[in-house]
Amino acid sequence: MSLRILEIGVYGHGGERNSVRLNDSGMSIITGASKTGKSSLIDIIEFCFGRDQCNVSDGVIRQHASWYGVLLDRGDTRIFIGRRNPRPPKTRDPDVYLAMGRDIGMPDHAELHANLAVDGIESLLTTSVGIAENMTTVPEGQSRQSLRANIKHALMFCLQDQDEIDSRKVLFHRQSEPFLPQTIKDVLPYFLGAIDEDRLRRKAELDNEKKELRRLEKAAAEREQLAGFSAARTEDIYREAQTVGLLPAGAPPEHETALAALRAINPVIRELPVPPDSIEPIVVLRRERAALRRDLAAVRERLRQIRHVEDVAGGFALEAEEQRARLAPLGLAANHDPATCALCGSADILLPAVSEMRSSLDELDQQLSQVRREVPRLQEAQAELLTRQGDIEQALKRNQDQIENLAKQDDAFRSEQDSQIRLAKTVGRITYFLETLPRPAPIVASGDELEAARKRVEALEKLVDPENTADRLSSILNLVGDFMTRDSEKLDLEHSGSRLRLDVRQLAVVADTLDGPVPLYRMGSGENWVGYHVLAHLALHRWFRQKDRPVPGFLFFDQPSQAHYPAEQDRNGDIDVLPDADREAVYKLFKLISDVGKELSPGFQVIVTDHADLREDWFAKAVVARWRGVGLIPQTWIDR
Repeated sequence: MSLRILEIGVYGHGGERNSVRLNDSGMSIITGASKTGKSSLIDIIEFCFGRDQCNVSDGVIRQHASWYGVLLDRGDTRIFIGRRNPRPPKTRDPDVYLAMGRDIGMPDHAELHANLAVDGIESLLTTSVGIAENMTTVPEGQSRQSLRANIKHALMFCLQDQDEIDSRKVLFHRQSEPFLPQTIKDVLPYFLGAIDEDRLRRKAELDNEKKELRRLEKAAAEREQLAGFSAARTEDIYREAQTVGLLPAGAPPEHETALAALRAINPVIRELPVPPDSIEPIVVLRRERAALRRDLAAVRERLRQIRHVEDVAGGFALEAEEQRARLAPLGLAANHDPATCALCGSADILLPAVSEMRSSLDELDQQLSQVRREVPRLQEAQAELLTRQGDIEQALKRNQDQIENLAKQDDAFRSEQDSQIRLAKTVGRITYFLETLPRPAPIVASGDELEAARKRVEALEKLVDPENTADRLSSILNLVGDFMTRDSEKLDLEHSGSRLRLDVRQLAVVADTLDGPVPLYRMGSGENWVGYHVLAHLALHRWFRQKDRPVPGFLFFDQPSQAHYPAEQDRNGDIDVLPDADREAVYKLFKLISDVGKELSPGFQVIVTDHADLREDWFAKAVVARWRGVGLIPQTWIDR
């Protein structure tokens, strides 16, 4: 979809309007003297195309213009975009006026008012020029972020201001600004068509599949690592239990069997047998201690059960909340046809009916509500048991103190005490081990599912193989180079007989000579620099138009004759004052621009601003404005 400029204008503070009407195809020339506003037209175009900062030079235009405007034609409709001129020294203003219609023209000043956000310009024009959803590819290991090509990026291939067209260091518009050279390298393959929309879609799918595969592999690795760690700890605790007689001797069994054996150990410490009818004080105290420990064991077991239930409820709640989050967007399908997919609208995919998914969502809500009601009750019971446990432990401490006082001189008791201490320590470690044992990682995928994820990634990687893109880009650049080489024969440039090509890595034109490659920055003279800029951009737009790529259908050259016809020699635009060689070079340059503009018409326009005013018929027909004694800002606005 070609996007061209029909008219560029300014509005005065008194409600006036002044504009220049361009040819809708072919070449449009604005010739005139210095300081008439020719070069500011590029800045006005950029500002109206959504650039945040207004770069129109401070001076007559900034002082006397209230609004800037451009009238665009995209084939099926026209678009007018107006931007309020920020009063100096400000360079930004949020007011944007938009009008669209098949037959609209430049509106009157009274119609201008803010009705669109600045960000809306980018979105509108990106869509209007036909730029589809896309994402640049960033090689692994590089820190820069991926970006989406948009109208601002496309504009870099449509504009050449007077400081760029004769530069040997930069080839594209704004290339000298920080970070933009890499941006140009990233987006140019998309605009050339080396990366098509299907590949971009598959690349996005590949990125998602890679993320999912990494998640599955990480979970599997964590589960395997956790299993190995738990097995080693279980074996150590099992052997310690064997040493104190809590478990039978022999080689430790498998992990799960060993854990079951440890959980089956009675946490009540075994007591030495005493006569059931003994009334000795120490015997009574031992019986009391045994009873207290049985009570303590019962309380701990009850606490363990409650905590287990609480963990299960918490895990269920977490899983249920995630399931509910997946089903929650059903509200978007409230009025959707139940016979089609609620998300994409397809009738070819067998999915549960919306009503069934809503039923699942309601059931999840009921279950979550029940879990939330039970959790506070579990916490209350837990608090009561903890209080009871503390009381029993205090009673045990008092009992132990009494026994120790009675049996300080009893060697047999001391032996029992040592044994009981060792036993108690081991039981305590077993209890602590079982309570702090990490919960197994959830089984997020079976081996088959993990393998299927790997195969999906491999299949998509083959489809988006960067080597395929590189080969396609190389082929396109060769064709663009052919255009440049062929057109160079029409200009008298230093390496015009050589094979020319566009080097994306250097963002430069390169001439392949018998002595080796010569990049633009190693070529001498302004004539060569201007000539190769013109050749490169005409060749690119020849490709853009032939392949119907989403780049605006205009190319703007500012002062292409400056290497031969500098401003200080300008009198009335007549190039007869120039030496024959310079006069011939200017003629050939403009003739080439005119011929390519005519060749790519309709749907393409070349806009040229220059001092030169050739007396040729084809040149005169292309002139849309002569600014000598007049300019973009009328003198009446200045004198007012």
